[in-house]
Parts: sequence; structure tokens; C-alpha cells
Amino acid sequence: MLRIFLYLVAVALVAFTAIWVMGIEGFTEVRIGSRSISGSTAAFIGLLMFAGVLLIFGTTIVSALAGLPTRLRRRRQAKQQTRGMVALTRGLEAVAAGDAEDAQRNALLAQRNLEQPALTRLLTAQAAQLAGDDQTARESYAAMLEAPETEFLGLRGLYLQAMARGDKDEAKAYADRAFRLRPGAPWAFDSVYRLSLERGGWGDAREALLLAGKHGTQTGADAARKEAALLTAGAYAAKDSGDREGAKRDAEAALKKAPGFAPAAVLAAREEAANGKRNRALKTLDAAWAAAPHRAIARTMTDILADQSPQKRAARLRKLAAQNEGHAESRLLLAEQHVILGEYAQAQELLLPLLKDRPTAHTFAVMADAVEGQHGKAAAEPWLERAAEAPRDPSLGADGTFSLTTEGWRRLVEEYGDHARLAPPPLEVVNTALSEDDLLFLTAPPASEEAEEPAQPTEGEAETKAPEPAYPVIVSDADPSEEAASPDVSSADKVAAARRV
Repeated sequence: MLRIFLYLVAVALVAFTAIWVMGIEGFTEVRIGSRSISGSTAAFIGLLMFAGVLLIFGTTIVSALAGLPTRLRRRRQAKQQTRGMVALTRGLEAVAAGDAEDAQRNALLAQRNLEQPALTRLLTAQAAQLAGDDQTARESYAAMLEAPETEFLGLRGLYLQAMARGDKDEAKAYADRAFRLRPGAPWAFDSVYRLSLERGGWGDAREALLLAGKHGTQTGADAARKEAALLTAGAYAAKDSGDREGAKRDAEAALKKAPGFAPAAVLAAREEAANGKRNRALKTLDAAWAAAPHRAIARTMTDILADQSPQKRAARLRKLAAQNEGHAESRLLLAEQHVILGEYAQAQELLLPLLKDRPTAHTFAVMADAVEGQHGKAAAEPWLERAAEAPRDPSLGADGTFSLTTEGWRRLVEEYGDHARLAPPPLEVVNTALSEDDLLFLTAPPASEEAEEPAQPTEGEAETKAPEPAYPVIVSDADPSEEAASPDVSSADKVAAARRV
């Protein structure tokens, strides 16, 4: 519609101009040298206008003819670009479908038709890798590093190739470079973090964690636990190298991130006690127990108070248990102190609920001491046998120390960071819980206690000699399934194993 309107307007203008020209009266003479041309003014004006129109059309035709090769070349390039993009798309589809032959064919077609190597190198590399041509794939990925827009993809490809070859040093170098380019990329962080853990590079892993946190990919409680575990692993490494001040500093920094992390609390408290700051060490253990009770914390406090009397030590450990009195570890710790003080009935009362809910060998051993103190050795033997037959306590650091290998620390960092625990759960769960009938039978006093009735210690004897509990229980390092498969082990041997300290 617009074109018709414009056409009519143009026709009207031409007609108006023609009428105007024809209406001009007068005579015009043009002299050129000795020659002269004369005629009506309207004829001269019409001739000039006609010449102008011819000039315009002539210029347009000449310009169109001059630009024809360029237009033909652009049209050919457009068709070539279209064929290249189609080949690129089909090639990526072939890679996704696992068709190596079709992927390589389309990669070559895309290379011939597209004058943008950045678009085709990735397809070429993936097609070659799919076909098993690692050398071509490596060259294509390396070429991608030259262009900023494909550098990150090239680094990922080279990283994956290095990992497939088992060259973790080269893989980490590519991962580090990719992580510096894009700290917010999850795969780049995960690669740097995991490879640093495998090498024992606790500092490198922490730097990666902090950088990822600035870009919002590692935040919240998980990131705090990971940082705490990394700081603690570095603290133990510093201690082993003789830098005890650095070890204490890192352990305290870890506790700020995760107050209940037992390995950090144990190391910080022991270093503080070694520097003569016993009260500060005890407060550190109190705070850790309040957040997450662990046997290593209680064992560390016992070691720090080794120079005190059993009564004072037991009173302080009761105060520790009160920091989190509802926890099973707190009940077990209180029961131990009752046994040490000769309060066997109170110890049994605390242990009975624990024996109904997956008790460990340590729980049975403490019960054995309580029963022995109240009813004699014969009454304690069934409890010692159960202690010997129970699965080993999976609690890490139950002896109050965390002497781990690099691989051990790597596992601990991963477990605590990802799952807020020190070790993975056992593959097989053995039901050691006792029923009400079992408890009534095992806790019933023997018919005659005259021969086994122990003499109650006087107050003076309690100050000089405390009862020897059967905990912590140390069992064989052999696999529990191997122990169960050995029928020749006598009950006496099991009892001896349960009494071993």
C-alpha cells in the first residue's frame, strides 16, 4: 500500500513539473565559442531535466554492475556459512549420539565452510576423541587456548585427557588455569579442590575454597566445615614439622569455623596445656563437647588432668559431661566416673538405656567394670564376653589422638565437609542392642556373693588407688568378619581382649 502511494505521488510530481515547464514562455540562446544554439526556454529546461534523469539512472546502473562481484561473493559466503553451521550442529548431535564417523565427517565439512576456527575446533577435538584419535584431539584443544573465547573449553578438554592418562600433575595445572579464568565454574573448583586434597595440599585446597566462596559457589555450613577440616589438617602437618605455634593458631581458627570439630579441639587444648594454659585448654574442650561430644575430647581432658587425684579428675569430667548432658557420650562419660569413684549402681543406671540402643564394645566394657565392682568378677564375665564379641567402635580418635596419613586426612576432610561426620558409617550394621529380658538376666545379682564380694574402698584408699576400668577397649586390627570366622577363639581369650587397655 505504501509503495502504491509513493508511486502515485511521484507520478503527480512528474506531471506537475512537466506542466510547469511547458508553461514557461521565453526564448533562450546558448553561445559556445562562435556557435550559438537558440530555442525556447521550456525546451532547454526539459532537456536539462532529462539529462539529469539519465545521469542518475546511468550512475545507478554503473554502481550496480561494479558491486555485482561483491554481492555474489557475499551470497556465496552466506550459503557457505549456512552449510557450515548445519554441519556444526549435526556434528555436535553426532558427538552426543556417539557416532564417531558422522561426527568427523561433519567436523571436516564445518572446517571447510566456516572461516571461524573457534567454532570448529571443539567439534574437531570431540569427534577425534570419540574416534580414539587422542593426538588430533589434543592438538585441537591446544589450539583452542589461543582464542580467549575458547580457552576455557580447551583447558577442560586437556584436563580430561590428562586425567584419562593418569597424569594428575598436568591435570592440576590445567584445572588451576581454568579456575583462575572462571572461579565460579563448579567443575574447575571441584577439580582443583579434589586434586589438592589428594596431594595433601591443604593450603591450596583452602585457597580454592575461599576463592569459590567469593564467587558464591561455596557458601554456608558445608563451606565452613570444609575450611575447618583443612585448617586442622594443616595444623597437624605444622605440628609434625615442628611449627607448634602455627599448629595452635590454625587449630584455633578451625574451631571458629566449627566449634565441635574434635581433632581441632584436641590439638588446640593439648598445645595450650603444653604452654601452661590449663584453664584455657579446659574451656576449649568444654566448648567443643557442648557442640559435639566425642570421646577424644574426654580422653584429652583426662590426660591434661593426669596430675590430679581421681576424685578431682572425675568431678571435672562430670562438669564436661554437663555441657551436653543429654548426649549418649555424656551418659557414658558420667558412668565411667561413677565406676572410678566406686558408685557402681549409679553407673549401671546410666548405662542401661545405652545398652538398648546399639551399644559398642566400650559400653559393654564399662558395664563390666560396674558389675564387677558391685557383684564380683564372675558376674562381669558375660559383659566382658559381649565386649569382646561386639564390633569395633568406629569412632575416629577414641584414644585421644588423630595420627592420620595424608589419605586419612583427605577422607576426613571430605567426610566432615560433605556429611558433618569424621568417618563414613560401617558397611555392615551388627545389632548389639539388648532386650529388657537380656538386661534383667545379665544385671541380676548372683545367688551367692560371699566369695566375689569386693571390699568397698575406704576414703583413704580411694585417694591412693582408683579402680582400674576395662576401657578404652582395644581390640584386634583384624577385620571383624575374620574374627567371626575363627571358631577356635576361646571365651577366655575374648575376655582377655576386652580387658586389654
